[in-house]
Amino acid sequence: MLTPTNADHHQPGPRPAHAGDVLANRVEAARSAAFIGRDRQLGAFARLLAAPHAKEPPRPMLYVHGSAGMGKTALLRRYADLARQAGRQVLAFDAAEVDSPGRLQHRLAATPPQPDGVVLLDGMDVYRGAARQVAEVLACALPDGAVAVLSGRRPPEAPWLEDVGWHDVLQVVPLGPLPRSEADATLVALGVSAAHTREAIVRFSHGHPLGLALAAAAASAGTFTDDQAPRELVLDLLDRMLGDVPGPEHRTALEASAHSRWTTEDLLRAVLEDPRHAGDAFDWLRRRPFVSAERHGVTPEPLVRDLLDADFRWRDPSGYRAMHQRIRRHVLQQMEHAQPDSVLHATLALTYLHRHNGFVSRFVTWSENHHVTEITYRRELRAELLRFITEAEGKSAASTAERWLDSQPRAFLLYWDTDRQRIVGALAWLQLDMELGPTPLAAAAWHHAQTTRPLRPQEQAALCRPYGPPSLFREPSPLLDLMIHRVLAHFIVSKPRAWTYIGLPTGTFLDPLMRYIDQRPLPDPVVTENASFTLYAHDWRAVTLERWMQVGHMVELAGPDARPAARRGERTDALTVLTREEFDTAVAEALSAWQRKDLLADNPLTRTRMVAERGESDAAQALREVLAEALDTLGSDPRLQKYHRAVVTGLLRGAPTRETAAERLGLPLSTFRRHLARGIDEIRSYLWNAELRSPPPAGGSAPADAPSS
Repeated sequence: MLTPTNADHHQPGPRPAHAGDVLANRVEAARSAAFIGRDRQLGAFARLLAAPHAKEPPRPMLYVHGSAGMGKTALLRRYADLARQAGRQVLAFDAAEVDSPGRLQHRLAATPPQPDGVVLLDGMDVYRGAARQVAEVLACALPDGAVAVLSGRRPPEAPWLEDVGWHDVLQVVPLGPLPRSEADATLVALGVSAAHTREAIVRFSHGHPLGLALAAAAASAGTFTDDQAPRELVLDLLDRMLGDVPGPEHRTALEASAHSRWTTEDLLRAVLEDPRHAGDAFDWLRRRPFVSAERHGVTPEPLVRDLLDADFRWRDPSGYRAMHQRIRRHVLQQMEHAQPDSVLHATLALTYLHRHNGFVSRFVTWSENHHVTEITYRRELRAELLRFITEAEGKSAASTAERWLDSQPRAFLLYWDTDRQRIVGALAWLQLDMELGPTPLAAAAWHHAQTTRPLRPQEQAALCRPYGPPSLFREPSPLLDLMIHRVLAHFIVSKPRAWTYIGLPTGTFLDPLMRYIDQRPLPDPVVTENASFTLYAHDWRAVTLERWMQVGHMVELAGPDARPAARRGERTDALTVLTREEFDTAVAEALSAWQRKDLLADNPLTRTRMVAERGESDAAQALREVLAEALDTLGSDPRLQKYHRAVVTGLLRGAPTRETAAERLGLPLSTFRRHLARGIDEIRSYLWNAELRSPPPAGGSAPADAPSS
């Protein structure tokens, strides 16, 4: 808080310097050096000081508001310095020491403001409902030419702002976090020399001045590392920023708001032990100075959100997981009943639950973008859309889009910048069929579907084609958020029944995210006239929506290496979703490793659903049981017994060579190899169908008239 002072610039002559003055000057010099940025707020004050010479004098009273630790007191100190440098009288008061309108009035009567006076009143929250009365006391005490600056955590209440008498008097100035460049410069001024440490502190604090200052002090003491803030720092910041929390339901409301993208009263009904308290808890939450209202609910400041969530996760892991589950159930219920105009924000709320695993946040911002909105394609926008695609991707892309607009105009969604009144992106969800013509992306997707796992009657394949300049696919942005979540919403709401493909520029930074959501890149890029694209494919018959959602749930709170589909050689606690090629390779390796339990334990099949559902603590033994069942089925069919014998003799009973196994069975080597390959294929088909919960045809997959050897 500011120290109450009465600085009258008319007092003659300098007085002798004392030791206390020297120390005070050092403190003020250090404060001044550490003050960085705030150009908008300083500009508003400079206009006040210049008011006597202005053609249109500004409103003479500033009201600065921002949450705890946002730098209000530092800003008022800076105002005081600037006023003194301009030769103005400065009267600075701490509201805690003049804690009623009457006491302030008494102090102003004892030391009245001069016509060039600047009155600073820090800490307006002390006055609660009497803030406007305090401002009226100030207004009555200010002579013409004098100005006043008030500061508090909350903005002025609505009745005060709605009072027409204050319209030409009061100017409200919000105070938020520092931009990245100013936050970095502040840390340099605070003595943090290492660039990587400054970057970590800026990331931790989100530019919050108090967070910057305390983290800088912790870094100087050696307790702040690049990936971990000390628990004492987290607790200290929470104590300073939250203030008093009245009861457990209010604490739960805070924790829920930190964990969910948006918080509403109905979400609190889903997470509170007693839903009847949801209304009061939400009303309390929305009035916190660190909480702001957005279109879809309230949300805390980034630093408060991160501190609350990290502390809750560390302090009460089981309670944290229970909260996560309740929020997830609520969000999924919202998605089930979402109207077309609300499905995107429901999908954003669902993916926000992945923010906490440290991976998805590398690709998604979850930012509210008030300037870009999604709209459906209209014929009158055709020329503008084609012009946009031409500018962004070239004539060839526009020509293909024109053909698709002719056949499937309803497949197109546009992203409209409401400020600039123009298209800034587009996305098409196209049903694949021969009507799309021989366009490279559609042709490649259709060929893959028909040659890998062909469509059956009533099944469809779809191609997603986003449009935008190359820069769109290089880094996260609110526009890209909308496109990504439209894709996910299509998966969840439309429930595709067969293949879906997404065409993205080859080399996009989104490649790891596509793999994370089990969209597998096809090996060969699709080369067009102006660009190269990668097709990402998913077969919803192989990995159903239900299972896809289940695996996604498993990695929401896991670390960044927990993917729905693990790479070869990686381990994960989540179920592994394998392509058919990967699955077939794993089956052959498992059969070959029958005698080696250590190799079986590392086989990807141990993390498939068919093995996991056995509930065995020994994954290698569970895999053996699954393989044994497949072998028994193979051996029980007289038509397939010769293939069964080849597999058992060649792989399971430890024949040192193929020649030895063929000799044991009395077969020519070429015939044995053919029987072994056929036997392995039969087991692959059986297990693949088992994994898909689709029983194989009776008698295996061999035709009834299979030739014998």
